[in-house]
Amino acid sequence: MRMLDKICINAMLRANVAKDKLESFLEEQDGVSNVVATLLILVIVVTLVTTFWGRLSEWANGLMDIIFKTKIS
Repeated sequence: MRMLDKICINAMLRANVAKDKLESFLEEQDGVSNVVATLLILVIVVTLVTTFWGRLSEWANGLMDIIFKTKIS
């Protein structure tokens, strides 16, 4: 029973430390805005690439046809 108690107490202490670290990270406003801005830019870029993937591949194939004077099927 002592071993289970130690494991439970250890888990509770780690959870409290993680909670405190998360709260302190969210209270600091210096780095949070940079992280949010970076994530938004990443989401926008991924959305644009997935939306226009067909047109981008056609454009790239057209460029390759012009450069190498071949036809890619």
